[in-house]
Amino acid sequence: MKKTETVPERYLPIFCQELHQLYRAGISPADGIALIREDEDDPQVARWLDELTEHMNEGLGFAQAMRASDVFPRYMTDMISLAENTGRLEETLVALERHYVRKLRMEADIRSAVTVPAVLLLVMIAVVVLLVTQVLPVFDRVFSQLGVKMGPVAAGMMNAGAALAKAGTVIAAVLVVIVIIALIIRLVPKFRASFSKWFTFNFGGRGIMGQMAVSRFASSMAMAASSGMNMEEAVEMSAGLCGGAREIDEKTALCREKIEAGESPADALSQSGLFSGRDCSLLKLAERTGSLPETLEKLASRQEEESLRHIDRVVGTVEPAIVVITSVLAGVILLSVMLPMMGLLSGVG
Repeated sequence: MKKTETVPERYLPIFCQELHQLYRAGISPADGIALIREDEDDPQVARWLDELTEHMNEGLGFAQAMRASDVFPRYMTDMISLAENTGRLEETLVALERHYVRKLRMEADIRSAVTVPAVLLLVMIAVVVLLVTQVLPVFDRVFSQLGVKMGPVAAGMMNAGAALAKAGTVIAAVLVVIVIIALIIRLVPKFRASFSKWFTFNFGGRGIMGQMAVSRFASSMAMAASSGMNMEEAVEMSAGLCGGAREIDEKTALCREKIEAGESPADALSQSGLFSGRDCSLLKLAERTGSLPETLEKLASRQEEESLRHIDRVVGTVEPAIVVITSVLAGVILLSVMLPMMGLLSGVG
């Protein structure tokens, strides 16, 4: 059978919710998939549901059928496999739904936070370029005919605009190359994966991206711990989910080494450097009281909220800064034009 496309991430929380409702009603996964398929109108979703049903009809278990269909994330299939072995499928489906809802929300917030300032910056740059390359030369020619010179600031900007106009072909060529490279990365899965891996490795462990990686790690650890997974396996699986960044990989590897050496999970997490001092104290207390999964989930939510607040602060600073800088440049250009004009009119009067 031709390989089905990967399940869109936007459908994963819905799928987990549907399975949870059916499982809670006492319906087996095989019968539940058949019920979901009956009401499914999306051809793409119907294809992978049919493939999943086919594997289950061949005698495979639910998690095995998901692996065989090769359209679900590895993390999801591993967690469902563990849940089937430990009898905690209902709780795991709820945790997976919450995990993917959080992931989609964070991705949407990041896209929104990046898109608005980027569009605003491009518009402002276009306005300034238009002023220095098209408007100022017109005024310069008019003033020259009247025997008046523009101010040094306007003249400097006009000269910069002239140089920019001369280099227009080169700049356009560079922009075209950048756009082509971006399209190749976006449209070719192999290049997109390579670029994503390179970018994550070099920048994924810093700042906001580092906070989000720690949030994913904590959420994954909470889910694994609540499902009864061995802590060494839980760290390894969680590291695979949030890994790829050099700094994060080093910290998760240290955590795994500490657990393998006999350290308690809370001590290993504390010594890894993934969490702050106060969070480390909270983890140690949670381990003593038997509430480590719940505490890890709360830490994941807190890290996520801090990441979103950080994004909001950055956007709240960048947008006004772009507007102020562009407004000042436009004001300087207009004043440099208007002052000689006002002097000329005064002389005529």
